[in-house]
Amino acid sequence: MFSRRDMLHSAGTGFGLLALADLLQANPDRKVGGDSPLAPKAPHFAAKAKRVIFLFMHGGPSHVDTFD
Repeated sequence: MFSRRDMLHSAGTGFGLLALADLLQANPDRKVGGDSPLAPKAPHFAAKAKRVIFLFMHGGPSHVDTFD
């Protein structure tokens, strides 16, 4: 017998896969890009950066504390 928690735990991963399948589905009726205001646009200038260094400083000061 499954408890409600076990059922949600086992079924929870399926909901994400359903959403992913819908996003990856090749639907010819759906207009990709098109006139959507959220569609990616071409940049104004060509990109110059070759590499990016991302620093995640755990324990650093908060953005609220450094705002002046």
